[in-house]
Amino acid sequence: MQLEGLHHVTCVCADAQRTLDFYRDELGFSLVKTPVNFDDPHSYHLYFGDDAGSPGSLITFFEWPRAEAGRLGRGTLDSIELETAAVESEQELTDPDGLRLRVFPGSAPRLREVTVIGNADLYAGLFAPEAPIAFAPPVEEAALIGPGTTHHIAWRATDDAALEIWLAHLGELGLRPTTVQDRKYFHSVYFRMPDGMLIEIATDTPGFLVDEVPEALGEALSLPPWLEPERETLERELAPIG
Repeated sequence: MQLEGLHHVTCVCADAQRTLDFYRDELGFSLVKTPVNFDDPHSYHLYFGDDAGSPGSLITFFEWPRAEAGRLGRGTLDSIELETAAVESEQELTDPDGLRLRVFPGSAPRLREVTVIGNADLYAGLFAPEAPIAFAPPVEEAALIGPGTTHHIAWRATDDAALEIWLAHLGELGLRPTTVQDRKYFHSVYFRMPDGMLIEIATDTPGFLVDEVPEALGEALSLPPWLEPERETLERELAPIG
């Protein structure tokens, strides 16, 4: 069993509106879902991708407005490669929080590759040879996760049955995965590599159309059933974006 395709990359930002302005208006990604962070529901978790929110097109952001700026190091990504029709040539950019991006021309927004700060030997056998993952030289200092850094990378599993097989396999490898988490739009498990990199395996199903029609993706605050009783409070607390 080997991981082959990216599902999404989750990063940290300090300001949801500023991040929306950059990825939507400058890079041409669609805001396909506007939920809260399920583990910290008083803050946003924005999902950007192609028009349908296809797995493999998604870059997502936890909003941590009061957090210290992040620092690259062991356990995070050096950079993320994206494709978009918004550029005509390869470019190296940083987003408003300093996240390092390499952007390539493409017909639609999507993830292209991630570059891990770490030792490739630690990942041997877990990832397919053609998997979109590269490695920057490892460093001893651990990353400080905050605005401008990645929080975790997620890889694709077809469905719940495939995820259960991965759960058992990760246990056999001694990687101590979590139990299956319900993220409403997908189900997933998490585990941490020996270098500290947090990895998620997420299902392609049920997808982002479970609570919105295609024409309205990302327009309203999306909540899981267990947070619906708090909708009025959350909508009052969260700064409007658009």
